[in-house]
Parts: sequence; C-alpha cells; structure tokens
Amino acid sequence: MATNQSSDIKIILCTIAYRDRLLDYVLDVAEDLGFDGVEIWGREPHISEQFDENRVKAVRRMISERGLLVPVLGSYLRFGSTKTRMERTVELEDTLHTAHCLGTQIVRVWASDVPSARASEAVWEATVRECQDACEQANKLGITLAVEMHSGTLADSAASARRLAESVKHDNLRLNYQVVPEDTEPQTPLEQLQSVLPYVVHMHAQNYAQLTSAKEVRRVPLADGAIDYRPIVRQLRESGYTGCIGVEFSWVEGEGKREALAADLMYLRSLVNE
Repeated sequence: MATNQSSDIKIILCTIAYRDRLLDYVLDVAEDLGFDGVEIWGREPHISEQFDENRVKAVRRMISERGLLVPVLGSYLRFGSTKTRMERTVELEDTLHTAHCLGTQIVRVWASDVPSARASEAVWEATVRECQDACEQANKLGITLAVEMHSGTLADSAASARRLAESVKHDNLRLNYQVVPEDTEPQTPLEQLQSVLPYVVHMHAQNYAQLTSAKEVRRVPLADGAIDYRPIVRQLRESGYTGCIGVEFSWVEGEGKREALAADLMYLRSLVNE
C-alpha cells in the first residue's frame, strides 16, 4: 500500500464506488491502487445496516489484512426525517455499535430530507434535537457524527450546514464537506469550504463538467471539472486538517473504471503533497 509521507491528509476510496461488487473486490482495488484506506458504504453488500458482531469483525479483519485504514462508516442514519420510508429505518444503536466494532471514529449521517430553503422551524428543531440526542450516545463510544453536505437536506449549502452545526452545539457533530452541484448560492466551492471549515472532519471529492441546478450532472476527472481542487486542498492543509479525502465515485463505469480511480488518486496525492 502506498503511504502518504509529506501530508497528514489521507486519500481513501469510498466503497460505494463499487456498490455492485462484494466488499473483498473493492478492498482489493483500494489496496492495489494504493489508497490509504476506505470509507465503508453502510449498506449491503458491503456491510449490514443491522449490527452483526461476527460480520463486522470479519470486515475489519479483511481491511486490516490489506493494510488499509477504515476511518469512516458511510451510514444512512438520518435525523429529522419527514417521510415514511419503505425500507427498514436505520437505528442509531445499530450504527454506533457497527462503527465501534469496526474501529472507526467517524460516522457519516444525514440532516433531514427537506431542502433548507423549504424547511420549517419545526423541521429544524426536530433535526437539531435528534442530532443532539445522537451525539450524546455517540460520545460514549468516542464517535463523531459527520453530517453530509448534500442536496435535498438541511445541509445543502454552506450557510445551512454551518447553522446546523452551530445549533447542535456538540463537539462530536461535524460536517462531511463536499461541493453540491445543485447549490445556487453565490459562494464558490472554496468560499463554501472556508465558511464551514471549523466543522469539517471529512471530505468527499467528485467533479462535474459544470455546476448546475439540473437533476443530471456529468461526472468528469477530479483534475478537469468545474471544481478546482487545488485551492481547496491547499486551504485544508493550511488549516491543519488531518482527516481524509474520499474519492466517492468514478467518472467512468465499466471498462476503464480502475484506471479512472487511479488517476483521481494520483491527482489528489499530488495536491496534498505540494
């Protein structure tokens, strides 16, 4: 496994990049390409949303045998949900026990299912309250909850994500920064990062041909899209950020996917080592 020598920032592969493959295949890709570790996709076929101690220990062993880190569990734990969902609700207790047994200290979570522009005060209050309760439980296990900045949630902009973090007022409620392509606020991606930087504990990297409010966006290599990651990574380094940057998706599916991920890894590695 390649090791990042000149920066404390680690580059990891989000296993959701291969959501149609079994976990051992994805771990082999991560090891072969030289990623520092993985963010485990919190759904089958990579890991169960219900806590299964034997299953989790087996996953942890598979990761350890390949010399990889597992700094983040990409869960689907959602706070302040307003919709009735067909699938089984992800339980806080299951998620926390899975993360603890896996040996990770960060769990990616979600803030409601209502865009911030349409959210009532009642939605905000419910989401903040549920986050606070969850933080108290997570703190007992030394776990930090990282709210993903994502469209269709309360954390769909830098301003709303920061509002949430400041309202919860718990040290173990932080943010999973990523550029939301549908975000139409006047801030640039770098300005958005600067706005939420004190709360960022994890980051997802992906790039697009253009930032647009359209439902469909075209993924492109991290080095070539509308998002300039050079100043973003520089800002992270200058701030003393020691977390991870996760390559979440490949811009190529099918043949050439591994090569595309390798190119994105090399690009990010070059930035953190500048």
